[in-house]
Amino acid sequence: MIFTDSVPVTGVRRTEDGYLVAEARVARTGIQDYLGTEIDPDNEHGLRDKPIVRVYRPESAVFHADAMHSYAYRPMTNGHPGGDGVNSKNWKDVAIGQTGGEVVRDGQFVKVPLVLMDAKAIEDYESGKRELSMGYGAEVVFQDGVTGDGEQYDCYLGPMKMNHLSLEHRARGGIDLRIGDHKPDTPKGGHDMA
Repeated sequence: MIFTDSVPVTGVRRTEDGYLVAEARVARTGIQDYLGTEIDPDNEHGLRDKPIVRVYRPESAVFHADAMHSYAYRPMTNGHPGGDGVNSKNWKDVAIGQTGGEVVRDGQFVKVPLVLMDAKAIEDYESGKRELSMGYGAEVVFQDGVTGDGEQYDCYLGPMKMNHLSLEHRARGGIDLRIGDHKPDTPKGGHDMA
């Protein structure tokens, strides 16, 4: 199953070649809201018709050694590709840059360097398309519970495996998870569930 998540970017700069480079928080622990149809499309666990399913990502999923390795050298996309994400067959058609290899824990986040290399994607960034969303796979454990902070969840994830990082207008994590330091004026309404 491919999931998506939204993240912030800091230290943005342009290279002589015109590329845009930055460091980004690309994953975090905690609870994310998903549609029931995203988590349980076949209704095997009775969650398909639930409007919001609270999915917990514990430290053991986000910071697992295999997960930490998988954040490195992931392709970046301008919007999530359909299907199973990015692979060797569609990479040339959808990649606009990539994450780097220096993966570090930053509190409850994972931070990596990234580079946008595609002129259209950089133009989109400069026009305000600044949120980021990880595409990743993970086992979903359909067991509800309560986090150490007292938040209830409907299911939780096993170790995550990154597939790609997508540039988005509005991503699941919301306005606080965006490229740059300043919050824009935003219209009322929700965020895309990408």
